[in-house]
Amino acid sequence: MTKDQFKMGESPTVSVHSCGDLTVRGWAEASVQIKGDYRIKETDKGIRLDSQGSLYLYLPREAMLTLGRVDGDLRIKQFTGTVAGEYVHGDAVFAQANDVALGIVHGDVAARNMIGLLSIDEVNGDVAARVIGEARLGAVHGDFSARIINGDVTIDSIHGDADLRTVNGSVTVSQGFRDVNLYNVGGLVSVAGVTGDIRLRGGLSDGEHSLEARGDVVVRWPANVALNLAVTAPRIDNRLPMDEVTDKPGSLAGRIGNGQTSLTILAGGRVILREEDLTKEKWSDNGGDMEFDIGINMDDIASRIEGEVQGHLSRVTREIESKFGPDFSQRINEKIARKVEKAGARRRTEPNSRFVGAAFATTGAETPKKSVTTEEQLKILKMVETGKISPEEAGMLLEALES
Repeated sequence: MTKDQFKMGESPTVSVHSCGDLTVRGWAEASVQIKGDYRIKETDKGIRLDSQGSLYLYLPREAMLTLGRVDGDLRIKQFTGTVAGEYVHGDAVFAQANDVALGIVHGDVAARNMIGLLSIDEVNGDVAARVIGEARLGAVHGDFSARIINGDVTIDSIHGDADLRTVNGSVTVSQGFRDVNLYNVGGLVSVAGVTGDIRLRGGLSDGEHSLEARGDVVVRWPANVALNLAVTAPRIDNRLPMDEVTDKPGSLAGRIGNGQTSLTILAGGRVILREEDLTKEKWSDNGGDMEFDIGINMDDIASRIEGEVQGHLSRVTREIESKFGPDFSQRINEKIARKVEKAGARRRTEPNSRFVGAAFATTGAETPKKSVTTEEQLKILKMVETGKISPEEAGMLLEALES
């Protein structure tokens, strides 16, 4: 491995045709430093490098870097020149960089403190952006998480979740296969073709905004912020104080105050509209998916779970009867019925309980344990001896009969 330095001025053009891992760092010198095993060729515009292994480059901060094929990871830091590349097989990491334009990245992408544009045609992994100028993405096959974007965010298609918070520009998503979460968007919003759900939190700028999803759409709108709203969905749950409301089956229209902000919502599932009151917020902004309270009926859930448990216990009882006989099965069944009835009565007497586990709290004196008869013990041991049940199954049956 060699380490060479070339005087090339403050804004040279450096082309890396192929290499393994590539690490690039900007520095104040008017020269290029190269570390690794490489071949170099001088061109009219600068130099071209080829390597079968890893390369480490120190470039003037205003240089122009072009990349052909990077077969490993790409890391660029403290480099304010421009980067244009075709293919990165591994991950791509950018910190304190300027404009970056790439074709295909097979791994993940992480960008932080970028003053310019992050543009990638296709990412097969996840994308995480924190404090960047602008994001323009073609196809993202993983998730996309963005925080503090000074300009626009444009996504042609995303197969994972999109979670965007504090975007000063506009947000455009042409197609999404999972959920899209939006919070504090300063520009226009156009989200279409979303297979999952859309959640919008915070106000929007003046202009025409649209949300379209096959799933649900949840909007938490700030109190006393003007809005012109038009909704089309099979089910609409409106908790916003609107004027001039037109409410028909499958559609809702109305306004809050007098303003130039218009929002059109089209959903295949349910649309939930509610006020956002930061003084009464239950969920913090630290969560990754911006949870929303959608009025879940805990009694319905408890009843459904109880029905599923009863069905499962019936199947277990049938198996016990086929293996151990009807008398043994009847005793187990009676014990199960008593426990289920006790749990149900406990749940009915505790209507304010928030958690399913509250139904299993201990109250009052417990029923004394019933001992296992000698006949039952001999019967179970005989089944172990003949190979009908395992020792572990025998222990579980003995414990069940004693409880």
